[in-house]
Amino acid sequence: MNSLAAAVAHDMKNRLAILGEELARLRGLSLSPQAQAHVAIASEQATQVTAKLVELLTVQKAAASGGLRAAVQEELPELFLADVHAAAMPLAGGRVELARRVDNAPAFWFFDQHLVRLALDSALHNALRFAASRITLGCRMEGGLLCFYVHDDGPGVQEQGCETSTGLGRTVCDEVARAHRNGGRQGYSSLRNHHNGGALFELHLP
Repeated sequence: MNSLAAAVAHDMKNRLAILGEELARLRGLSLSPQAQAHVAIASEQATQVTAKLVELLTVQKAAASGGLRAAVQEELPELFLADVHAAAMPLAGGRVELARRVDNAPAFWFFDQHLVRLALDSALHNALRFAASRITLGCRMEGGLLCFYVHDDGPGVQEQGCETSTGLGRTVCDEVARAHRNGGRQGYSSLRNHHNGGALFELHLP
């Protein structure tokens, strides 16, 4: 991890710590039940973001040293996708529809559930920034590979990179994909414009 990324990560962790302290002070005030509910949600999100940042930094550091390896196990893609979808629903918060789609997915596949979830979480957070009204989280078989994907109905991938998981997120997605190897084949990820509009992130696993 280069010095710039380390400095940015350190600053983010400090700011998240301050945010957590301020939210704790808010919980001690006499707020309406509705306001307290929002504070609780914000606190939970701050905690999750902090944990996710630590995970991202750990993965990037391992990847930079050539140490990122997928601990693959037999998984059920459809069930795994349902779990990811359920965990992401609160993030959508009713602002956008979060759909789930499974097309000709195998009954089981071998992949590292923890790493794949990390990549899909990154893609989903990115899609939530740009989606107009709908995000589709899905999986399918393509070219003999299992493909997890996130499709949003936002403006699409721009030349300026306004809709890309830059920095840690994009690096993590690429490294997670490449960490999966099977029979001489290696996984890969992509981010492109969908033919029906919006951006399409894909994670292909051998």
